[in-house]
Amino acid sequence: MNRFFKTAVLAAALGFCAAASALEPFAYPASLLDAPATLSSPRGMELRIGRDAFELFATPLALVGERTGALQLREGRGAFARDYLCLGGTEAGRAMRVWAVSSESGRLTEAQVEYAEDSDADGASVCRPLPARSLPIRLGKIGLGMTVDEVDGFVGKPSYTAADGWSYWFSQRWLRNARGLQELELNWLAAHFTAGRVDRAFISLVKNP
Repeated sequence: MNRFFKTAVLAAALGFCAAASALEPFAYPASLLDAPATLSSPRGMELRIGRDAFELFATPLALVGERTGALQLREGRGAFARDYLCLGGTEAGRAMRVWAVSSESGRLTEAQVEYAEDSDADGASVCRPLPARSLPIRLGKIGLGMTVDEVDGFVGKPSYTAADGWSYWFSQRWLRNARGLQELELNWLAAHFTAGRVDRAFISLVKNP
């Protein structure tokens, strides 16, 4: 894929800017731009909250909020605006945050999970606590605390492993939309490992046009 096109798509859809506070989805790592599209089928197409599965691009973000009771927030303006909501829970006995994000037409286009500090009072005030029945949280088949071998067993070897601890599973494919026109679909699943276990992860889906 042309690197300029890839960078433009990512900058618009994923937001390569540092988060202004701890109460926003985390900024995407620069190493994402180095990941080649080696897969023909996507690995990160849904956010699973307990038994509920929310498919990227097919699910209104408002539906995620309705099912979870989370407050929908907005940042940015115009073409660079995005809506998101935050959920709180636990994984492997540790506090975590879940971000569901819409960067296009109110549809769920991205999801993130990360460990959070138990003392994060601001996060607790914004992130809707999830009951036990709404756990665990999975991005595709990936969750916090999983080992490298567990992740590879679920989704295969990554497209790219960066020196900063991030591994990426990146797919691209040409599809036909509802109007019969050809469109390019780009899908990322990414996991960050610390001491051999996932401590951050995200999925994202971009379609062009």
